[in-house]
Amino acid sequence: MILAIDAGNSRVKWGCYEHGAWSAMGAIVHDQLDSMATALHEAAVPQKIIVSNVAGPQVQQNIASALEHFNVPPRWLKPANMCCGVTNGYDDPSRLGSDRWAALIGARHEKAGPLLVVNAGTALTIDAMTAAGEFLGGLIVPGPRLMMRSLTTGTAQAHAIDGEFSQFPTNTRDAIYSGALNAALGAISRMDEALAAHTGSSSTCVISGGAAAALIPRLSSPTHEVPHLVLLGLAIIAEESD
Repeated sequence: MILAIDAGNSRVKWGCYEHGAWSAMGAIVHDQLDSMATALHEAAVPQKIIVSNVAGPQVQQNIASALEHFNVPPRWLKPANMCCGVTNGYDDPSRLGSDRWAALIGARHEKAGPLLVVNAGTALTIDAMTAAGEFLGGLIVPGPRLMMRSLTTGTAQAHAIDGEFSQFPTNTRDAIYSGALNAALGAISRMDEALAAHTGSSSTCVISGGAAAALIPRLSSPTHEVPHLVLLGLAIIAEESD
């Protein structure tokens, strides 16, 4: 069994992966890592532990403490020049976020052809990959909820995040909600156009994250949702290292 852990900007997600399926999963906010330790104590001892951490050294230390009882040294993922059929095109491959690297590998495992790999969480990452597995580069912008919070924090529109999508919003809540979604959709669309121009063919959008459900019905390109894309990529990497 592989224990995969994705420590993101807002939450830590984890899953137990065996024989191509998840046997247990969970998600917690950073200051509740003790509860992850409690849940993991009830899990079977993993053969491998792999972690993507973009949340900083304190979160890494807390995760390491939570894993101590397994007596299995965790692998802290660091992007490489190449792995699992994906070539890292970053100027400095080691500077690519480990979550984006894992998502690219998970997406290539799921779908063939040119891919737009979208992780719609606190940050919205939009990464382009050719059919040959070459990562061309990508965008990082605020996710829809972060955009909305930036407009509503400390204002009278504190509940604008509860707005509804409209092509022509006629109230402020809907205007903020629709604007944030359209900004995210516009960034995805522009990268999709750039990838199509580069490859000469259409791409599939492999998408994950909390905002995926709101974005998918409004995307023009074919989409494939993978609810736990980073965790899947981590598990594939761990399997490949056999």
